[in-house]
Amino acid sequence: MNATITSVQFRSIQSIMEHCTGIYLGEHKRVMVESRLTSRLKATHSETFDDYLKVLMSQEHQEELHCFIDRLTTHETRFFRESVQYDQLAKLLVGYRRAKPFKVWSAACSTGEEAYSLAMVLEQQLGSSKWSVFGSDVSDVAIHHAIKCQYDMVLAEQIPSDYRRQYCLKGVGAFQGTFTISQALRRYCHFACENLLTPKTELSFDAIFLRNVLIYFDVARQKIIIDNVIKHLSDGGYLFLGHSENVIKAHPRMKMVENCVYRKVTA
Repeated sequence: MNATITSVQFRSIQSIMEHCTGIYLGEHKRVMVESRLTSRLKATHSETFDDYLKVLMSQEHQEELHCFIDRLTTHETRFFRESVQYDQLAKLLVGYRRAKPFKVWSAACSTGEEAYSLAMVLEQQLGSSKWSVFGSDVSDVAIHHAIKCQYDMVLAEQIPSDYRRQYCLKGVGAFQGTFTISQALRRYCHFACENLLTPKTELSFDAIFLRNVLIYFDVARQKIIIDNVIKHLSDGGYLFLGHSENVIKAHPRMKMVENCVYRKVTA
């Protein structure tokens, strides 16, 4: 097997990735692409990247496209990442008394850690049946992982002890060494594969977590994603961005209320 990628092959991979996800892989990503896709060459019995590209473009191997996207998207995530924002959400929920459930969108949720972290905060603050979480990601493989909800026990240390005792269940038998989230929370969490450049969801949300996502897109696509997300945010709803993403200060519908937290104002 020749797992060295040529310039022509890399340009083809760039094109496929950009077409499917909107993410542009710069030349500095070439070594990373080669490294991450080597296992896919082995899995598809491809001797070269040309062989692998033929597999990718074949109608008979559409499932491989999901694996391709999953390998080249970044899944840097963890439970309660940037924990101060979960504290901010908890404060915003104090005194919430509306009849309808408080709905949160975990956009680009990866393998589900953020969505389930949100679920723990919402359950603690609002109680059962008074909230829901929608998690989405461009990677179908990541979404299946989120739905499966089976995590290595080491990751449980990322969850505050009070939440861990209440909502985490240790695996037994074949699942020893893993944990899952209690069904009491999971029944209010729903997941789907979504491209933020062309989202299919018709739901509106009271809060949207769009964190550490925009940095992977150029300025033009950042604007498209922001506009798409804001369309799904209810008036008065909150948008949470990552601490490295300061891109919407001048948006006419959004007002900063905390560092990296914005509120949608009435037009």
